[in-house]
Formats: sequence, C-alpha cells, structure tokens
Amino acid sequence: MNALVLSAFFVVCARAEDPAAVVARVLDRLETLMTSQAGKDAREIAEMDRKAETLGREILPLGRHAAAPLGSYARDQKRPPKARLFATVFLGLTRDPGAYSALTALLLDEEQDPEVRSAAAQGLAALDLPLDDKRTNFCGALDRKVLPRDLLEDVLIPVERLGCVDPAPLERIARAFGPRPRDRDLATARRAISALGRSRAEAPARALLRLLAYFPARGAARAAVIAALSAKKTELTGALAAESWPFLREALRSETEEPAGMVALVRLACAYGPLAEDSLLPLAAHPDAEVLAEAAEALARLKSAKALPRLETAVAGAMSDPRFSPKEGRPDPAALLARVEDAVAALRRLPEP
Repeated sequence: MNALVLSAFFVVCARAEDPAAVVARVLDRLETLMTSQAGKDAREIAEMDRKAETLGREILPLGRHAAAPLGSYARDQKRPPKARLFATVFLGLTRDPGAYSALTALLLDEEQDPEVRSAAAQGLAALDLPLDDKRTNFCGALDRKVLPRDLLEDVLIPVERLGCVDPAPLERIARAFGPRPRDRDLATARRAISALGRSRAEAPARALLRLLAYFPARGAARAAVIAALSAKKTELTGALAAESWPFLREALRSETEEPAGMVALVRLACAYGPLAEDSLLPLAAHPDAEVLAEAAEALARLKSAKALPRLETAVAGAMSDPRFSPKEGRPDPAALLARVEDAVAALRRLPEP
C-alpha cells in the first residue's frame, strides 16, 4: 500500500511540473547538442540533428502550454540559430492554436533568420485556425517587398489556396521574373497567379487581366493566368464584363496553339453571351478537334445561326480531316466528333429567323 501511495505521489508531482520548466530543460539539451556540432563532420552532425528531433516528443504533449516558452526562445537572437530553428519547428508541430501568436511574430519579424521564418510559415499553415486569420498573416508577410526566396515559396504555398484581400503583392510577385519565367521562377509565378484566382472581389480579377496582357501568348505563365481567370467568371462576366471582354477577345485570337488554354477561354467566353459569338465563330476552323468541339457546343448554347454552315462543313469533311485522327494523350476523336454533331443538330432545330 505504501508503495502505491508513493507511486501516486510521484505521478502527481510529475503532472504538476511547470510546463515552462519542462520546455527549458529540453531546450537546454537542444542547445548543448547544437553548440557541440562545431568541428564535427557531416555524419556526426546528422546524428546530432536526429537526436534533436527526438526532443520534440517531450514538448509536444504540453500543447499550448509550450507555446510561450518555445516562442520566446525562438525569438531570442542570442540563442544558436539552429537551436532557434528547432524550437520553431517544435512550436509548429504542437498544431495547437495557442502557438498562433508566437508563430505569427516569428513569420513577420524581418530580423529573424529566413530558415526560422520559413519554419514559422509551415507551422502556421498546419494550425487549426480560421482561414481569415491565416490569410491575414501570410498575405501580411507578402506585403514585405523583399522576402528570401525559400521563405517566399513557403508563404505562397498556403496563399495559393487562401488568396489575399489586396492583390498588389501577388501581381508584383507574378511579374517579378519577367514575361517568360522558367523552371523555379515559373513555379513561383504560377503560385502567385493561382492565388489571385482564389482572391475575392473585382480587384484580383483586374490584376489577372493585366497579367493576361503582360505575359506573351502561348506561354506557360499565360496559361496559368487563363486558368486563374476561369475561377473569376462571376466577376468578369458581371460588373467587369465591358472592361474585361476586350482582353478575352484578344486572347481568343492569339492563344491559338495551346488546347487546354483555348478550351478554358472558350468556356469563359461563352459566359459573356452574344458578345462572344463573333470571336467564337473562327474556331470552327481551329486545328485542334477538342477546341473545335468546345467552340461548337458554346455556339450552340448561344443559338448562333451563323455558326451552322461552318460546323456543317467540319462534320461533312470529318472522315478525311486530320483533326479527327487519333493522337496520343489527346481525347477520343470519335467522342469529339459526336459533340460537334450534337451541336449541329441543336442548331438545326432552331426556328427560322
């Protein structure tokens, strides 16, 4: 009995231990590991890093109680940089909303090491927080004119899903790598462009229209803009219809070779109603059968009597038309032809003018 009482006493004492003291003890061990890496080879450093990672197991069960001491340590510039990085990682791994303020402070602190700020961005993205709170912090970080490249990419990952209230930083980032971005630059520009498509209201739609004019036709960046514009159909075809249509009309004329971009443009143009008819008519002669099929269906929905003879000509010559021959990686030509035939049938049923 005495042994059981003694055991219970130690359990209660362990549970009653101040979380700050637990964190401080773990961080002392972490700091010792990091400072002892000086002069070690890569294999030894990797082993020490693995040991450092295991220290998080002692902190994570504390949840929000660990947030304040971890955040305080991570912000302390006198601590070893790598130890502060691990503290920030542990802070994010708690996944507790109590870590929100500490991670936000680290993300927005321009005096912090870029690696620490990147870890804070990743930690914030993992927290169970209202989307508006996440949007405020990540978009606030983008307001800083100059962000280290890795940090910029870490911030753009959640922003791509969330969008921003102010589209200016996203438009600036999309343009930052010139009109023909490639490789890593293209990936970063695409994230900013995609985020504009997820951003609310008319200002992001206007930013995308400016980018549509900025990026050259038939380029990968412009294709990303077209995809993002598709998500802004309500704004574009509503209050911005008269303002936006000239941009779309020019894109339909110039974006002739990329089927995916053309299909997206045709679908978007159809939402403008009769305004789009004259721009869609030439697509009956488009060299890609999928674009032709999409345009045929759009013209049928618009009840375009002017389209009927053009589409009838396309159907009549289909057997010898190379557009309807099988191509690797492209849709079934028979199914595409059937779509054009259905559009022709729908137009033939229209009453005589």
